[in-house]
Amino acid sequence: MLKKNDIITAEITDNGAGGEGIAKSDGYTLFVKNGVKGDRAEIKILKINKSFGFAKIEKLISPSDMRQTPPCPHFSRCGGCSVMHLDYPSQLALKTEIVRNNLRKNGGFADGDYVLEKIIPSADVFHYRNKAQFPASLVHGEFACGFFKERSHDIVPIENCLIQSEKINKIMNICVKFFRENGISAYDEKSGRGIVRNLYIREFSGAVMVVIVANSKRKIENIGRLVEILEKNDAVSVIQNVNTKKTNVITGEKNIILLGNDEITAKIGDLEYLIPSKSFFQVNTRQTENLYKKALEYANPTKNDTVFDLFCGCGTISLFMAENAKKVIGVEIVDDAVKNAEKNAHHNKIENARFYSGDCDKVVKELIEKGEKADIIVVDPPRKGLTEELIGMICSLNPKRIVYVSCSSATLARDVKIAKDKGYILTKAVPVDMFPNTAHIETVALLERKVQNPC
Repeated sequence: MLKKNDIITAEITDNGAGGEGIAKSDGYTLFVKNGVKGDRAEIKILKINKSFGFAKIEKLISPSDMRQTPPCPHFSRCGGCSVMHLDYPSQLALKTEIVRNNLRKNGGFADGDYVLEKIIPSADVFHYRNKAQFPASLVHGEFACGFFKERSHDIVPIENCLIQSEKINKIMNICVKFFRENGISAYDEKSGRGIVRNLYIREFSGAVMVVIVANSKRKIENIGRLVEILEKNDAVSVIQNVNTKKTNVITGEKNIILLGNDEITAKIGDLEYLIPSKSFFQVNTRQTENLYKKALEYANPTKNDTVFDLFCGCGTISLFMAENAKKVIGVEIVDDAVKNAEKNAHHNKIENARFYSGDCDKVVKELIEKGEKADIIVVDPPRKGLTEELIGMICSLNPKRIVYVSCSSATLARDVKIAKDKGYILTKAVPVDMFPNTAHIETVALLERKVQNPC
């Protein structure tokens, strides 16, 4: 019987959905931190549960061919890039298997039931992120920004994050240097004292938005000088966000605009999106265009088709579909996002897109009652997926196609299984690697109507 702190020799036979290695000891499953399929290693038992346990590698006896030396010096401490120890082709293979396994286990779909297209790799494996949220803290008596250690609130100070854009890293270091030189304190979670809580930075095409989240309702001392420095380094918007609450929520309600206004422009294809500081936008700009192109390909709207875009955010997918469709109707629960979607439609001179604010379940029901028809429905829900009620309403609209864009292939598989019982069959799916060096994966799935009036 295994017990905590035992050291055993084991083969890593697979990798799990979080990138962790999987080993067996007399049939007992062990999840091995930073293990890679094909490793043979001495592993130390960290925790034992009834049906599975956790371990870490003490000594590599023979490394897997899939393994690489992580190029980031913070890999073993930072909780961000969980699969950087796999070479990129192996990362893509792992993510493909995650999607395939979830569709099989959670959805009941065998390989021959649908076409799983080849994963779309990211053109940029490093420095691809257009958004960073750096928590601030006092580390060894000095102001620092970085990321939390895995499963903790201890900061790992970082000067060069390999997945953030190089401009974001530069701006972060400028801010940290300024705060140190001007004696601006970092916020302390335990005492509730200190000024700077987070640096929240976005970058598109070289232009930068900087949000300084502060535990202060007044402007930070000498902040005007920092604004001047940031403007010389391509900042188009600088904001002091006020968050004085004892909370883990990053931003507060109030913004103090220090430069520009509360938005930055992102370009995807021929469209420009005006993105406010608190709005969601995909973090890998170049790969986002590939994601939207695949969603458009699967939807395949014509000038006779009405497209519903549910969970539309600030209208990114809606406007991407609009040129090819008769009209697009977007639904989003966040009222500010809907206003932003309308603004983006006007900015891009798109007149065939309408947006509604409210809970998707309720708004779709109201649209049905008003006699609105949907030829194609696109959904891009949060990680928790769709409610069974909403799936039923979507099917009751009897669309030709449903395109499901998902950040969780586990909930995607669950929802697609429910849709199958209502007459909509998964025909295609494709993983899209939006997040190299992490275990996260986007998936686009196509569901097609197989019977008339399935609901």
